[in-house]
Amino acid sequence: MRRILYIAKKEVLLILRDRMSMIILILLPLIITGILGNVLRFRLQEVGFAVFDRSGTGQMIQIISDLDASEEFSFAGNILSEEETHNAFVYKDVKFVIYVPEDLVRGGVVQIFLDGSDLIMSEAITQNLSARFAGGGYPFEISLMYNEELKSEMETLPGLVMIALIIVSSIMLGLSINRERERGTARMLMLTPAGINEIISGKGLAYLAVSLIHGISVYSLTIIMFGMEFGRGIFSFLLLTGLFSLNSMVIGVFIASLVKTELELLIGCWFFLFIPNVFFSGFIFPLQSMSVVIQPLASVMPGTLFIDSYRAIVFKEAPLFINITSFTLLVIQTITFYFVSIILFNRNFFRK
Repeated sequence: MRRILYIAKKEVLLILRDRMSMIILILLPLIITGILGNVLRFRLQEVGFAVFDRSGTGQMIQIISDLDASEEFSFAGNILSEEETHNAFVYKDVKFVIYVPEDLVRGGVVQIFLDGSDLIMSEAITQNLSARFAGGGYPFEISLMYNEELKSEMETLPGLVMIALIIVSSIMLGLSINRERERGTARMLMLTPAGINEIISGKGLAYLAVSLIHGISVYSLTIIMFGMEFGRGIFSFLLLTGLFSLNSMVIGVFIASLVKTELELLIGCWFFLFIPNVFFSGFIFPLQSMSVVIQPLASVMPGTLFIDSYRAIVFKEAPLFINITSFTLLVIQTITFYFVSIILFNRNFFRK
């Protein structure tokens, strides 16, 4: 028994001295519980909607006021023509539009147009509005836009593309850089005329090319499987793919500059890059369902920026300038992490 206790004591000391082991055993469960506790729930919050009222009777004012006063919905304004319905989804970022016909008082049917590119959100909105309109006594019909056939592939595709780019860009590049240091070939690289910037850029260029090939493949697959018109938003899509891949690469390099081994790198990428981007991006649950404390952080996560821009470009044919904020944030994050990574690499690239 004494020998078992000595071995247990030795193992505890090893854990206390190992920074990564401490994170895994103590901090990781607490952080994951906090993340999942704020994300793995579904409640509509401040979902934007617009109204096109052709009746001129004002009969819908009470329902619209009740929707706007609730925590679930937020009135984004009126639209004045049918052509503006699409623009409301693209420019105002609304999730549904209420169309009130001229013959409402004579038995006309209220039309509700939903953004079908987010199926989970659409189903939740449908259930909520069905209860409200049924109680109000108005006949209504719900129509989906951008995913009329309710294809689940349309919902998951942006998130799957994001995950593939993270794996190719950040994890593989980070492993390549860390492997040089772990195997002792980093010193040989530094004996060449190339500096640390050129070494990282050269390695990153290869993975950027692979990421763009993946982007083209996914774009082609979308055309073949889902019938999207060729050429629609291709420039914006490739630009988004390139920016997100660069962002993921630099974050992978940043993590590589902080750890020593490939195992630590994999854990770091999973903990700091994979989990936040998957759970905070709206891939599993919409951003509007998260805690108001989490939403500001989640809204600027690279994964969120990618998925929102992807849906706008591919599903809604949004012009490039609509996503300029997302693109700018990706560039700022990339530049910031890159310069920090270079400073860290200059300090500890050869550290054992």
